[in-house]
Amino acid sequence: MFVKKDQRKVPQILSDATSRVNTPPDTASGTKDGEGEGSSIVRELSFARRAPEFLPACNVSLLLQPSYRPALDHLVQLSLYDCGLKTLVEISRDGLDEGVTLFPKLEQLDIGRNPLLTNDSVSAAFHTQFPSLLELWCDNCSFGPVIPPTMLKLHGLEVVRMTGNKLEGVLEEGIGAKYWKQVKILALDGNALTSVGTGLGELTQLEKLHLRQNKLTSLPEGVPSAHNSNLVMLSLSSNKLISVPASLLDTGSSLKELYLNGNQITEVPEFMGEKLVVAKKLNLAHNKIGEGSTAVGEGDVEMEGNENNLLPRDFVERFGMPDVLSGNCTKDEQCIVLLEGNPFTEARRKKHLDEERRKAKEAEMEVDAEA
Repeated sequence: MFVKKDQRKVPQILSDATSRVNTPPDTASGTKDGEGEGSSIVRELSFARRAPEFLPACNVSLLLQPSYRPALDHLVQLSLYDCGLKTLVEISRDGLDEGVTLFPKLEQLDIGRNPLLTNDSVSAAFHTQFPSLLELWCDNCSFGPVIPPTMLKLHGLEVVRMTGNKLEGVLEEGIGAKYWKQVKILALDGNALTSVGTGLGELTQLEKLHLRQNKLTSLPEGVPSAHNSNLVMLSLSSNKLISVPASLLDTGSSLKELYLNGNQITEVPEFMGEKLVVAKKLNLAHNKIGEGSTAVGEGDVEMEGNENNLLPRDFVERFGMPDVLSGNCTKDEQCIVLLEGNPFTEARRKKHLDEERRKAKEAEMEVDAEA
């Protein structure tokens, strides 16, 4: 659906939102607070892609004028996406009475695509101004190399998106054990994380975990785990994993999508076919499954007698062997299984194509002979 951009300037929008708070409901017409055209309180404000209006300061002081405070008091969603912001330090306790916060009802904040925002761009009291915040969107900023401590103190968060930032090394180990215990969606794709803490395995509400395009070489045992009983999607593609912990299979009663493509995994985990009972998509493409195996060789190596050894028996019984051309397993119609780009599937494909070419050449020779 196309949403027409509000052509008014930010101060005009805020002034209007403030006036709506200050305008009593039209009791004569029977409308209630929050209903009707003239007096409805504004709950959502989007200032996305308005960078020129935040110049030259590149901060949010424009929004925090005392005269606009009534409007901010009622906001539930606020987008500052792609506004050219350099700092958010104005969001603090400074100048506020005891117990007063700038955004008391805000549940969703989007500050994504402001690449000049760093850890130094937020005050230590940032978290105190969002007592009701449930969703924090910070995609494509420059937070790092660790998550800003004040953001970790937003204890009610259910959605955290920090993809494409500058997080490095070990992910904060307190996540799940001390911080963000209620999180349902955690998206940290496109950073430079090398490891994560076991606290992630304690997130009982976690539904989706995005760790794609990092530098993970392994996951600790217990991440994920049976405690992640609501986990439906796990994305670990484009890392440097050589294996996955056995505890991953303990999420089998809930896990529907597992993305392990683009790693260096050499073996399919045993019991994957047996335990991932509700799986709808398993992507194991472009790994190193079968590398170095005698079943994967060059030339006319016979594979039929030993190729099943490259995949666990329970896996083959449920999903079947990969199609020789596509590399996909199709036996289980309820689950898409991708294995293309692995050494053993590529060797099977090459062998099949070589055989087809040989047969075609023989057929051509027979035709020529008959002629």
